[in-house]
Amino acid sequence: MADGGRMRRWTATTGLVVRNRARMGARRLRLNFGQVLQLTVAATFAYGFCVYVLGHQMPFFAAVAAVVGIGPMLDRRLRRSMEIGFGAVLGVLFGELFVHVFGGGLWQLSVMLFLAVCLGMVMNSGAIFVTQLGIQSIYIVTVPVAMTDGAFSRTIDATVGASTAVLLAFITPSDARKRPRNQAANLLEEIALLLRETGDALRRSDPQAARRALARARDSQQYVDSWRAALRIAEEAARINARSRRYVAEVTRLARACEFADRSMRMLRVVLRRAVSVSENGPSDPLLAESAYQMAEAADLLRAALREGRDRIEAERKLTGVARTLRPTIAMHEDIEQTTMLLLLRPLVVDLLQAAGASNDEAQAALPTLEVEPETGALRYVEEADDAAEAAAGSAGGGASADEPASTDGPGAAGAEDADAREDRRDPGGV
Repeated sequence: MADGGRMRRWTATTGLVVRNRARMGARRLRLNFGQVLQLTVAATFAYGFCVYVLGHQMPFFAAVAAVVGIGPMLDRRLRRSMEIGFGAVLGVLFGELFVHVFGGGLWQLSVMLFLAVCLGMVMNSGAIFVTQLGIQSIYIVTVPVAMTDGAFSRTIDATVGASTAVLLAFITPSDARKRPRNQAANLLEEIALLLRETGDALRRSDPQAARRALARARDSQQYVDSWRAALRIAEEAARINARSRRYVAEVTRLARACEFADRSMRMLRVVLRRAVSVSENGPSDPLLAESAYQMAEAADLLRAALREGRDRIEAERKLTGVARTLRPTIAMHEDIEQTTMLLLLRPLVVDLLQAAGASNDEAQAALPTLEVEPETGALRYVEEADDAAEAAAGSAGGGASADEPASTDGPGAAGAEDADAREDRRDPGGV
């Protein structure tokens, strides 16, 4: 029975990993499909140009230089395309010069490769540039000269392919904001899903569900890496493309959101590790699960705002409301696991608030102030005594006047006024 249980758990875990990998693989293909088309078009064009215009019989290096210059992934920036493409060109040129003088053979391959790599390191610090220079020079020595179309024809082929890749990087129409927006939405969608799974695990006291969510969270770093890569591409496009320069401010805001969304994901992994132990101990305070659900809804609002380039004030208001509820309940006073879980949710909501555009001071101010009771060592909400006194005074005075403002203990009144003030000083068309 024990072996059967372990086998079922292993099968379930393996199935989860396979599904996650397949889902992320399909998403990568969808995001990079346009790049794959560009790669195919560039290689075909470069090869065809050398065959039908230059009259070369086998312009192998034209297609190779175009493919390595563009690359199958969108994180290939212009500088990297130039490094790879022209590293290949220089490798071919160096190899052809070496073979023209010394011929081909084993010792020539050894000496030529050593010198090519040394030359690459002197010329450029990029590892990809050095690697391409070495690899292409190896091709020159190992491919028979009889297969070429004359002196330095392979260098010409490589130049055509590299130039095609760089030309496509310049002329391919693209919105500098589109990919960072999509990558931002992907990461926020993952955060929202993980927060819902956290809430489900806490509500059902299901440690296995918490472990599955934790395993998924550990595989999520690629979303952050993809967003950062997209931002680098967008920043470069904003520099070299006149049409994209108007998007610099939005790309900057997306970069700030990326930084704090990354922190949120890292913090969420810590929260999920604690959720496993909280779930193992039985039912937990409903506040913990409800806070996770509410943050998931706010993450969805932030995802939509980032994808569509809208103002994020709605997500900020939602998160401010969640932050104001993160105070210990009576049930938590004697449960260190739940208290720790609450304390971990507080920096998580602060990170999400800053991803939504709030400053650090504004995010911290949204949290209830806590202190440790000297007698019991339990956490308490500092304003509890003041709130009780105000409630007593209100009862003695026959209740608050209808003309008086409502209590500011929640995300209404002062919280809404603060949010409105922040909204006024933001660019309404920004992110």
